[in-house]
Amino acid sequence: MKKITFITGNDGKAAELSRLLGIPLNHRKIDIDEIQELDLEKLIKHKALLAFDKVKSPILVEDTSLTFEALGKIPGPFIKWFLKEIGNIGLCRMLNSFDSRKAIFTTMFAYYDGKELKIFRKSTSGSIANVPRGNNGFGWDALFIPKGSTKTRGEMTHAEQDFYTARKPLIPELKVFFHNNF
Repeated sequence: MKKITFITGNDGKAAELSRLLGIPLNHRKIDIDEIQELDLEKLIKHKALLAFDKVKSPILVEDTSLTFEALGKIPGPFIKWFLKEIGNIGLCRMLNSFDSRKAIFTTMFAYYDGKELKIFRKSTSGSIANVPRGNNGFGWDALFIPKGSTKTRGEMTHAEQDFYTARKPLIPELKVFFHNNF
C-alpha cells in the first residue's frame, strides 16, 4: 500500500487519524504559504497543491473554519488569527450587538496525489456562548455550543466532544476512499 503523508503540525492528530483510518500515514510538518481566502474549499485546494509540490507523493491536508451568521463568512478560516489577537472573550464580545449568535464549524480534508484532488467536508451548526465556558479541548472550544447541546465544547468530556465534532463523521468517508483506492 502506498503511504499517504498527512501534513500537520500536531503529532497526536496524525497518530489518531492513522489509527481511526486503519492505514499507515506518514506525518510531516511543512510550512505552507496559505492564500488569504474566506472560501475554505479554495484555501484547502491551494494548500493541497503546495503540499504535494513539496512532498512529491500523495498528501492529506486539513483545515477548519468557524463562521458567525451575523458576520457572514467571518472569521471563517481566519479563526486562528482572530483567536490569537482577541481571544475567546473578544470573539464572544464580537456578537454582543447582534441578534444572532448562530455559528457553523466546518472541517475539510483534501487528498491530492498529483492527479486526483478529492475534498471531504463536514459542518456542525451551533452558537457562540455569551462568555467562554470550560477548559477542555483547545482553541475556541470554550465558546462554541453545538446544536443539540447546552454546553460549550470546552465544558464537554472527550466522548461528548467526539459526538459533536465535524471531524469524526468524515472518518468513515475517508476510510472508504482510502481502502478503495489503496
